[in-house]
Amino acid sequence: MISFYDILVVGGIFTSFITSALLFTKGRYQLHANRLLGIVIFTWGWYALLYLLVITGWLKFVPGIFRLGSPLYYLIPACSYLYIRSILLDETKFRKYDWLHFIPAVLNVIDLLPFYFADMETKRLVAQTITSNFNMSFQKGSGFIPAFWHFQFRWIIGVIYLVFQWLILYRIVLRDGLKGFKEVATWLFTFTIFCSIIYIGLGTMSVIAWINLGSPANALSSARSVPTLLQVLGFTCLSMYLFFKPHVLYGIPRSIYSVSCNEIPESYNTASETEVSIVEGSTSDSPRESPFNPELMRFYVEKLEDYFDAEEPFRKQGFTVTELALALKMPLHHLSYVLNHHYKQRFTDFINSYRINFVKQEMENSNWRSYTLEGLAKKSGFSSRSTFSAAFKKFTGTSPSQYLLLKEKSQQ
Repeated sequence: MISFYDILVVGGIFTSFITSALLFTKGRYQLHANRLLGIVIFTWGWYALLYLLVITGWLKFVPGIFRLGSPLYYLIPACSYLYIRSILLDETKFRKYDWLHFIPAVLNVIDLLPFYFADMETKRLVAQTITSNFNMSFQKGSGFIPAFWHFQFRWIIGVIYLVFQWLILYRIVLRDGLKGFKEVATWLFTFTIFCSIIYIGLGTMSVIAWINLGSPANALSSARSVPTLLQVLGFTCLSMYLFFKPHVLYGIPRSIYSVSCNEIPESYNTASETEVSIVEGSTSDSPRESPFNPELMRFYVEKLEDYFDAEEPFRKQGFTVTELALALKMPLHHLSYVLNHHYKQRFTDFINSYRINFVKQEMENSNWRSYTLEGLAKKSGFSSRSTFSAAFKKFTGTSPSQYLLLKEKSQQ
């Protein structure tokens, strides 16, 4: 018999599948982030679907889908963290080593190959056993590693990633006082709170199962227990929240409003139609490449160069593009656009050009000989002599020592 509780789960499943489809196909402003969120929402929906099939006994009619989603469950914590990071840092693609986050999922696929290739009769027996005793879902349908341990690994990994989610939110939103991003911050905190609720439920259920391992009946003999209720409510509320926040589905336009209107002269506020379309959630092919109007570009360039001349932030080792955007109160993707299109440089090359110019100016000073080349490199902001030498040669065509020799010869 289907209860109100089950209807709630069905509603969550329906909204999650619709929402994940929209996340994968809409919102080109932040398509990379949306796809990460889409994986999370779809996987929780799949998890809820399997849960519903088990508690209603319907799994025995479709035994072939059991454990299909197991590797995806390992993706939830990783994709949740990467989603938070991509929104806060305005990332549009994976970093070089981000594939490492997906190793547990790949290993789970390999582990479950024996079960995946088992005959349908074996899968049917597993499904019948689980639908008759919910606790057996922790033990049946295993691969090389007992299924019970995957339940433990998943929630432990989830908690670890949750810690990093909260840390990056604290570091960027709270500690750095990210202004102008109130709506985005509210959503990211809401998302992380829901993730925490879900993993509290999952962790509690897994610990209870661990304590009662081998017992024919335990606190989880009712599939509608408090721990599972926490998971269901967390997942369903998250899906419903997204359903009523369509701007999240189409990409959060956090950056346009992050610069105070008082900071930009009125004559600079005439945004182009393409910029307005970003704010409104347009799905134009390349909104990030939309041109600024010339006045706004000049305003940003003047602000950037005045800041570098006055504060010399390039002398700080490890100075990042995010720190620069926060210092200038400039949208991160606007800053990237200015660097790429006005200066024709990446952030690393842009900041290194200032460092090299600083070094060359120091070499004009007679006191520079009190420094070693390594000391001069660190004074200008380079973290090591090797990176200094590589950058110096890139911008001058010679190594620092060769440059000095040529300089001395020219002075003779």
